[in-house]
Amino acid sequence: MGRQEFVDKTAIAKGTLIGIEQGRQEPKAGVLIAIAQAWPEYAAYLLTDEVGIKQKNPEVESISKELPKAKKAS
Repeated sequence: MGRQEFVDKTAIAKGTLIGIEQGRQEPKAGVLIAIAQAWPEYAAYLLTDEVGIKQKNPEVESISKELPKAKKAS
């Protein structure tokens, strides 16, 4: 993916992206959030640089906790 496509997908300023790529600046929280929103499947890797992290979805976790209760009630 080229810079322009990345910028278009994330709405990160091109100058900011270049500064991060060149090591002149560290990405701020807003940049990390924009990238994580564009590619949520890589959010944990983006923040930790660890490839073996299994991400959890809070909504799925909540539903999975409520499911046994709902089965017992019915």
